[in-house]
Amino acid sequence: MRFIITVSLFIQLAVAQINLHTCFDNELCIDLRECPIYKEYANIGFRYWPAELKKMAKEKICNQEMSNGERIISVCCPTVMNSRKCGAQAGDRISKGFVAKPFEYPWMALLQDQNGRFVCGGTLISERYVLTAAHCVKFGGIRLVRLGENDINKKEDCNILDGEVDCAPPPQDIVIEEIIIHPEHSERRKLNDIALIRLGKPAILGESVRPICLPNRDYVQRTVSPSFLIVSGWGLTDRNESFDVLRFAKVPPVPLTECAPRVQSLITAVRLDDSHVCAGGVDQVDNCAGDSGGPLQYISNTTSKYIQYGIVSFGTKSCGILSEPGVYTKVEHFVNWIFEVVKD
Repeated sequence: MRFIITVSLFIQLAVAQINLHTCFDNELCIDLRECPIYKEYANIGFRYWPAELKKMAKEKICNQEMSNGERIISVCCPTVMNSRKCGAQAGDRISKGFVAKPFEYPWMALLQDQNGRFVCGGTLISERYVLTAAHCVKFGGIRLVRLGENDINKKEDCNILDGEVDCAPPPQDIVIEEIIIHPEHSERRKLNDIALIRLGKPAILGESVRPICLPNRDYVQRTVSPSFLIVSGWGLTDRNESFDVLRFAKVPPVPLTECAPRVQSLITAVRLDDSHVCAGGVDQVDNCAGDSGGPLQYISNTTSKYIQYGIVSFGTKSCGILSEPGVYTKVEHFVNWIFEVVKD
């Protein structure tokens, strides 16, 4: 039984007083039972595991928690995501409503419909996969993903510094091969608003196109809460004016205890839980409708990399109004599901 195996492993760890570990590049902290390295032993008591495998498992423990009365042990598991270069960008300017320059936020993606309109955002998480909101793709119509874009109206995005011109490569328009929507997505209740897009071919990575890092539930991430979060996109302003150039803004996190009652008073069918996060609602800075599917992110205190914290899901009709924060899908809550889908 999985429960017995997990408890058995936990008891051995507790006795040995093994510390939790931080995952390396190309690893994600996921349920031990979902990691391919250990999966074939899922129905075998831990004491019967090969000695080397037991040793490796103990050295890769990154999290332990209770879920529905069951103690879950998570390990650092190899993955094509969270590469060494994920979450890095040119420049570190963070302020209200800034216009991003070429090469900044290189994980940003635009979803284009059959009419040639960009209707949602997303983030590149590996060479073949883009993370977005389920409501952006649920009803079809999305035909391609654009990567490496800054100014939609320019053929070439360039920086000029001290008279020298530094231009980014042309944007990459990649046809979609497959859309995978979370099987328990509910549009009415705003639950599990998350989806993955498999690209028809691998993205060409470089300074203007690279993946964002996904959160790992290790010791550092569980004990350090970001003091501010960052939204980025080409979406609508509070005046329903769309941007041609990528923008970003700093927003404060808002506790669910404050956010949930307000949301429920406006949308009675919605009950926020630990799969949601709230942020923003001050100084006319917030995500708006056109930013759906885009990232809510923060900068790691330990690596200075950008980590995706949330996916823009929904909000009130007015953007950036005090006491009305935006609601995001909490990415950490879905790391196991993402890992199961992303194979290469």
